[in-house]
Amino acid sequence: MTTLDERHGGDARETEGAFRPAATVPLGQLTPEQSRFAGSKASNLDRAARAGLPVLPGFVIPEGAGEDPAGLRHAWQDLSDSGALPLVVRSSSPQEDTQQSSLAEQFTSVLDVLGWSDFRTAVRTVRDSAHRPDGSVAPMAVLVQPMLRARVGGVLFGADPVEGRADRVLVSAVRGGPDRLVSGEQAGTNYWLSRRGRLLRTEPPNAGALLTPSELRQLARLARQARQVFGGPQDIEFGFTGGEVGGGRLWLFQSRPITAMAVRPARGARLLGPGPVAETLPDQLQPLEEDLWVTPMARGLTAALDIAGSAPRRLLRTVPVVAVSRLVDAPRRMLSWF
Repeated sequence: MTTLDERHGGDARETEGAFRPAATVPLGQLTPEQSRFAGSKASNLDRAARAGLPVLPGFVIPEGAGEDPAGLRHAWQDLSDSGALPLVVRSSSPQEDTQQSSLAEQFTSVLDVLGWSDFRTAVRTVRDSAHRPDGSVAPMAVLVQPMLRARVGGVLFGADPVEGRADRVLVSAVRGGPDRLVSGEQAGTNYWLSRRGRLLRTEPPNAGALLTPSELRQLARLARQARQVFGGPQDIEFGFTGGEVGGGRLWLFQSRPITAMAVRPARGARLLGPGPVAETLPDQLQPLEEDLWVTPMARGLTAALDIAGSAPRRLLRTVPVVAVSRLVDAPRRMLSWF
């Protein structure tokens, strides 16, 4: 049986000597040596906790940790108040939550875990999710935290990944915790904010007020703080506790780099698209057709816009129509005038 580390040519685990991590390590107390066995999710939360961000208490069962049933039970008792409080048992693999890929929903997490027996079963379930259909095994640590009942939760982007704007913050929120939003079971209400938390736009526009202006400012502040801690904009799962709107406390459940950020065009660049020109030339052009049709079409569009008076003449001095991958395109701003 191979591990994902071996498949990717990494032999780091074999060169780490005889170091064997402790059976459990509290969040906020991982050493650099232990962090290598804690997985990305737990290591990121440990780093956030050290920086004073609002992270729930918890502990990590590192990958390759030695067997210590008594130590594990003691950690479970402290965190769960001897089984009175439910816990969430989550995967934490080095392949998750990286700059290259989040691998969201690829491994198992178990919610609402009550009792010692169910806790041990949940730990085994999370570890077993490291086994892949191809026979490989992902390195896997286990992260344990209290199960929080959030009034509202969601995902906070420290930059707008759709428009590629680093000067914007995007929040997507739902009632309850963020799990249904992250899994795609439920669509959220989206809030676009300035970096200081000023509300710029909401979708859908008539959505009810899930988050107050004060809570939106708290989220924008958390996005700024996380950017400073991790050195770049983060994709953050969050939740507000409390039964009343505006009366809860903000918690950070997970932080990872934004993995897909749209590239913004250079200032002054023209955005091209097919628009109405595709009605005339919908298919790919042959080289001869490009020579015959592209220039006359540009002249015709210029004349039509000029006669209709739908565009300023100074902008009609050059109306480029180009063939991109042999498909005809024109500036999108110009096409909006039709």
